[in-house]
Amino acid sequence: MNTTNVREKIHGGNMKKIFKAIIMAILTLFLSACSFTIFDKPIYSETLNHVSTVVMNANVKISTSTYRMEFFYKIEGPYRAFGSGVVFQKEVINNDTYYYVLTNAHVVDLDTEYNHEYEIEDIYNNTISAELILKDFEYDLAILKFKAVNELNVIELASVNPKINETVFSVGSPAGKHNIITAGKILSYIETDKVEYEVIVHDAFIHKGSSGGMLINQKYQLVGINTWGFTEQDETIDENFVKGGATPIEKILEFLEQLDN
Repeated sequence: MNTTNVREKIHGGNMKKIFKAIIMAILTLFLSACSFTIFDKPIYSETLNHVSTVVMNANVKISTSTYRMEFFYKIEGPYRAFGSGVVFQKEVINNDTYYYVLTNAHVVDLDTEYNHEYEIEDIYNNTISAELILKDFEYDLAILKFKAVNELNVIELASVNPKINETVFSVGSPAGKHNIITAGKILSYIETDKVEYEVIVHDAFIHKGSSGGMLINQKYQLVGINTWGFTEQDETIDENFVKGGATPIEKILEFLEQLDN
């Protein structure tokens, strides 16, 4: 074994940890020293601190890959996807902790001709295999379950849909990145040809890869799951997300009733 290479790897790993610590210190100092105003409503530093620490701990990145089995051999499929998810339930079984993640059905089901497998990446950069518990394309929602490596937070679910002009935050993992937060407000509810109910339109901007990410209110409750994006010109669904299109919480609660059946 080349001891020089080992020292270089150790040194490189330590430098990465130091760099991350510096960035987090700067971010914490920045967030604790200021507040922001969007539109006519202030967002206080306490809110930003809570979202960037406690809420962020419930955000996960989801990687979906496809495969098929041929003569007992696993053949990798052509489809892969990245999305976001939110931890909404915790379960302890025989001293093992499991978390349930809410995301979009189109994040976990890429093609009917292939099998799928899933990996969860948490805020601690742990990568964990997950299993699909439930999916429903009528709601475009799905649930994954995985075994905990570190303790994560569980997001509280709101009971009613957010109101027009209410301040909201999008938290997700767009474009393969992790833990991105944007703030905005609820703009409207509109009908689409994708689902049979009105969806939320908000301007807490999201981008491709945000599908399945959480939309929360200032009480840190889940009020929606970011599912689509809309162009500014005509509010049609588009892959280059500008405005967010979210599944409202009341429809999410309807979907979750299937867990009890």
